[in-house]
Amino acid sequence: MSATVLERTGVQDVPAAWGRFVASTTADERARAWLELVCTEIAGARAAAVLIDSPADGHFLPLAVWPKASPDLGKLGAVVEAALRERRGMAKAQEGVGVWHLAYPVFQGELIAAVVAIEVHNPALDAGDAFRRLHWGAGWLNTLLAARGLAEATEGRDRLRQVLDCLAVALRHGELRQALFELCNDLRRQLDCARVAIGLPHGQGVKLWALSEAASFDRHAAYTKACAAAMNEAFDTSVPLVVPRGESETAAATPKLSALQGITGASAALAYPMMLGGECRAVLVLERENGTFGRSELAWVDALAALLAPVVEQRRKAEQGSLRHVRDDIGRVLGKLFGPRHLTWKAGAIALSVVLAVLVLLPVEHRISARTVIEGEVQRVVAAPFQGFLTAAYVRAGDQVEQGALVAQLDDRQLLIEQARWSSERDQHAGKLREAFAGHDLASMQVLGAQLQQAESQLALIEERIVRARLLAPFDGVVISGDLSQQIGAPLETGQKLFEIAPLSSYRIVLEVDERDIRFVTEGQAGRLVMTGIAGEPIPFEIGRLTPVATTQDGRNFFRVEALLSDASPRLRPGMEGVGKIDTGRAALGWVLTRRFNDWLTLTLWSWLP
Repeated sequence: MSATVLERTGVQDVPAAWGRFVASTTADERARAWLELVCTEIAGARAAAVLIDSPADGHFLPLAVWPKASPDLGKLGAVVEAALRERRGMAKAQEGVGVWHLAYPVFQGELIAAVVAIEVHNPALDAGDAFRRLHWGAGWLNTLLAARGLAEATEGRDRLRQVLDCLAVALRHGELRQALFELCNDLRRQLDCARVAIGLPHGQGVKLWALSEAASFDRHAAYTKACAAAMNEAFDTSVPLVVPRGESETAAATPKLSALQGITGASAALAYPMMLGGECRAVLVLERENGTFGRSELAWVDALAALLAPVVEQRRKAEQGSLRHVRDDIGRVLGKLFGPRHLTWKAGAIALSVVLAVLVLLPVEHRISARTVIEGEVQRVVAAPFQGFLTAAYVRAGDQVEQGALVAQLDDRQLLIEQARWSSERDQHAGKLREAFAGHDLASMQVLGAQLQQAESQLALIEERIVRARLLAPFDGVVISGDLSQQIGAPLETGQKLFEIAPLSSYRIVLEVDERDIRFVTEGQAGRLVMTGIAGEPIPFEIGRLTPVATTQDGRNFFRVEALLSDASPRLRPGMEGVGKIDTGRAALGWVLTRRFNDWLTLTLWSWLP
């Protein structure tokens, strides 16, 4: 390549660049050497960068920069975003003569694995030729990225294997303390540490549970106290704390961990809180005599903590007693209610408190509901006065009648014949009695007088029966039962009920109060009644009488309670049913809602208790 081209590209020694490319051992060194060689092929290249996809957050981060990192490289961001959006090479001319920004995406399958961005100072730039050179050179970059991914996968596999080995050690023993002791020893060997300790939360801090190479330890020793203080420091911050030797700034930010490092003389110390569900479940402290903890080792510990935290928490809870479980659950709930965060729990607790306050403090009217039937205050039965046959029925249930109105007629033809016969006999005995008077026949007078009286009595009886054959309404009212319209000519027995008549002006309310509620009902209490047919008109009433005898209906016991209407509706009729509510006074809303349940619970407990 000519000296002019070398000057324009900024590369002074191409063979040296090839040598650096061949001799590179790490992915970063090879990427930079490759980027340097690519820039030798593009006249006027002044700055370049290789950006690769970061799986952690989905952003593209620099893998290599040429000739050196500079804030001016940020100007290439616009063309990089355009190349990612269009998924092809992009070239944009910038302000100033001959300044170009190039961006070329490198694909692995359908995904963009990297983007090469170059700033070129060349008025006569052939963008197509530059993209072709980048395309031919992208094979090296693809190989580099594949090797880098393979190395990361291999490293991740090895890390996972080691983590699973440690997890198996933690699961191997039945007792948690012994398992943690074995885990500390295994971690000390795998991470080449001088000491490893594990602590578990205890109250508001952390308590040391296991120490490598020490089956037992003195909790009052200086080292164990310093180790517990470092654990509490990591527990409070909930972030990993690292103290390399000689980094005073880091040591000042972690005084407890730095104090531990000073006591043991370790070159590096790491306090790592194992988080689960936003809470610290254990704290791991590692100390190394030589060297520090690198990024890969921190990633290793992070993977171990993610898997080990739920195991430790589960094992710890399994060894707790019932009282400890209850105490932890109560403490967890109280922490959510009175600690930071957990706004949903706090809002729910406030809402529950408001509901409980309303239930306890808000007085409401306590009412007893009961099935109600309307009865007439007086009910009269119209019955058959003697044996006979029904001739006519003039009313039936539901008809209104006036006092003295004819409601039914019995057959009186036989009675009329008897009336005529006894009337004739009466006349005959009267004539014979007159003849005896005229003849002064005293014996005949006595016999005929008795016969006359008998005939008159029989006649009076027959006439009374004829009158009673006409069944009349005893008072103004309504027929509440009885329909004989289809029984004309049927025989009737003496005393057989034909009709029931109740007055329309006065009623009696009968409430069937459940035995569980009768204790709240007393005479004189007021209430309101809603009937089925006139539900829109509540009717006030007053309790008049309590019957101390229970009746069974539908498997439940009821007491009959009678009440009087203070203002009867003209639409009421005897026999109507509805629901009555008796006002028993004011009580707390919670008691009113749970009264039935409390009664059931009290009775159930009483039956169970010895």
